[in-house]
Amino acid sequence: MGKKFLFLMALVISAITTNGQTQRIDSTAVYLLHRTGETLQDIKSCSFTAITTYDVPNESLGLIKHAINDKVAIKFPDKMKVTSTGDKGNRALWYNGKKLNYYSLDNNTYGFTAAPESVIQTIDEASKKYGIEFPGADFFYPTFLQDLLSEQGNLIYLGKTIVDGRESYHIAGSDKTKSFQFWIGNDDLFLPVKLVIVYTSDKDKPQYEALYKDWTINIDYPDSMFEFTTPPKATKVKLAARENTK
Repeated sequence: MGKKFLFLMALVISAITTNGQTQRIDSTAVYLLHRTGETLQDIKSCSFTAITTYDVPNESLGLIKHAINDKVAIKFPDKMKVTSTGDKGNRALWYNGKKLNYYSLDNNTYGFTAAPESVIQTIDEASKKYGIEFPGADFFYPTFLQDLLSEQGNLIYLGKTIVDGRESYHIAGSDKTKSFQFWIGNDDLFLPVKLVIVYTSDKDKPQYEALYKDWTINIDYPDSMFEFTTPPKATKVKLAARENTK
């Protein structure tokens, strides 16, 4: 923990000194998120369920809630499987270190693309190129906490509370475009329990919420679990790149 944590604390002291009354960074909040990052960087594998809700604007009805249930399994550094059900349909992703395979259970269609050599790089590329979002991805980035602090917003520890039957540390923060809250498990692993984001710069202020549960750590998953086998009569399709929004 040593040097990395001292570096983070230096960032905290600098932020408080530089911004004075306009910014508040709580060292307890930094410590807790640092411990979460340590766990997720040190583990060899994990699986969890993410129950996500998000708002979509509707011209006549305002913000409409949508929901997705994702089951995620990761074997570091280069294996991942995600199975999704909910308002975006029933679908699955397999990443085996070389290819990212996509399959729609609703349409019996599949596609694939060459992928980078690590889970984090693949998550990043798939999000930017294809608009494929991965639940809980932010927590797995090695620079997650540094990136959060670099936004020069607020980060406050609010105390302990119960979420989904689990005692959790409650952290809240904000920056120029959003407010956010984290709930971190009060145990030896400091794993994420819940995340809420409110996009305050948007006039409708849509929200994103994710509940993380059923965590398992360091199970020796077989590599075959992350290999895609084409289902009978499935049709191959080309993965469509997202539109360039520049």
